[in-house]
Amino acid sequence: MSETTADLPTPVDTLAVDFDAGGTATTINRNKGLLSVGFLGLVATQFCVALIDNMFRWLIVPIGSELIGSSELALSIGAACFIVPFLIFAAPAGFLADRFSKRNVMVACKAVEMAVLCLGIAAILLQNVYVMFVVLFLLGGQSTMFITSKLGGIPEMVGTKKIAAANGIINMASMGAIIIGTILGGVLYDLTGPLGLKNWWISAAALLGASGAGFLASLTITPMESANPSRRFTPDIAGQTVRDLRLLWSARPLFLAAAASTFFWTLGMISQLNIYLFADESLHLDLNRDVGVLLGVLTVGVGIGAVLAGICSRGKIELGLVPLGAAGIAAAAMLMAFVPGGAENQPLGAGFYCSCALLFALGVAAGLYDIPLQSFLQDRSPAQSRGSIMAAYNFMTFSGMLVASGLFWLLSSPLGLSARAIFFIGGLAALPVTLLIIGHLPFQTARLATRLLIGLFYRVRVEGVENVPECGALLVANHVSWVDGVLLGLTSPRHPRLIAYAEYFNNPWLNWFGRLGRIIPIGATRKSMVDSIRAARGALQNGEL
Repeated sequence: MSETTADLPTPVDTLAVDFDAGGTATTINRNKGLLSVGFLGLVATQFCVALIDNMFRWLIVPIGSELIGSSELALSIGAACFIVPFLIFAAPAGFLADRFSKRNVMVACKAVEMAVLCLGIAAILLQNVYVMFVVLFLLGGQSTMFITSKLGGIPEMVGTKKIAAANGIINMASMGAIIIGTILGGVLYDLTGPLGLKNWWISAAALLGASGAGFLASLTITPMESANPSRRFTPDIAGQTVRDLRLLWSARPLFLAAAASTFFWTLGMISQLNIYLFADESLHLDLNRDVGVLLGVLTVGVGIGAVLAGICSRGKIELGLVPLGAAGIAAAAMLMAFVPGGAENQPLGAGFYCSCALLFALGVAAGLYDIPLQSFLQDRSPAQSRGSIMAAYNFMTFSGMLVASGLFWLLSSPLGLSARAIFFIGGLAALPVTLLIIGHLPFQTARLATRLLIGLFYRVRVEGVENVPECGALLVANHVSWVDGVLLGLTSPRHPRLIAYAEYFNNPWLNWFGRLGRIIPIGATRKSMVDSIRAARGALQNGEL
């Protein structure tokens, strides 16, 4: 095992400037990091939002089941009441995120949340199931507003180098809150007796207490300026949604990232619904007692995968993780079709534990897949219209989730496919997506594969990485071995244009890799040297490394 130290240069210019997708320079406050009070306040607020949404949802769904007389209908209405607001309120959420300070929007959302919960508690006391579901719809609406501003605000709070890590932390907090909220919702239902009326104050105290804590946490979120104070509101919500989608479509890399993320959320919804069918049909589990473990394992896996994606990104957005995550999703989903079945008299057997392991792996792969895509969307969106881009992205993902519900019904009921078959089909669907992603991200995929391969033979310590300037710069390194250039390219926070001897690239594979890495070849002739120097000079003038 070799150890190599990469020493990077001292900065010649300390001005930190980021360029958005439209070429507009935006300054970033580099002093705001992942341990700042402002960012930790955002994490705590997001945790409370997800916690309350799931606590209230899983408190009123069983109450609604008793009042309506159908658990299936109550579950369907509950899911629709939470998903549909993300479609209806996507455009207004984008407007608010662009027109006003994103921090102020999030604080206002938390204040509205407390008022809505008061209405929800009153609905439980009045035993009005319709108002209960209206309250769940309103909570979905305020979550739409909050999440859009949250997604748009992260780049302003932490800067490009920490976006992936920030998303990983926030997604981990969200996954934890979903698990805890789902469990607490069931606990509150049990504690408050039939229809939530007995000891109803326990539900009120838990919901309003968590909401109040979230409101206080929101006050500590980093202040942010309005991105587009001149933007005007349009009452044509449907028309604005179409315009937001066109804006996203016009930036092809952003649209492709959004489409890839939408595939993840669509497949995720199908998997979540299919777990119930799989638990009953193949494992013979108690749906009220044991299926929560399977869902919890999947959710924990997504959270851990999100954190791993942030760690692996190392100060940049590592899109090479996307095809790796897609391949992992495909493999884990298809293997679920071959899990041993459970016996009715002993359901918690080998099949149950194999399912837990595969669902955990599926979740980890999903986290590795989605975090780089989400971070890319946030980083490359123009600052003045980032809210609209995030709104269009939310519209696409939740539309995919809605389509997934119908697709699952089609596969499981009219077509009569088993849960194993549905998992296998989902895995098969991920294979062409993996190949498409590799086709669109060949350099990023090759870079990550090389990084993993190099890690088997070298232990690399990097010093001075913060000194790499944002402007054009020339790195002059000691050239001890052929691997030096590879290590420099892998450890630098910006992709450097290496200058290498042209004869090395006569090999077709090395030639392909050199073109992917945009290496500048230099030959032995005078003309080749002049051409190479001109190419290097042009790269420096364009701000490249």
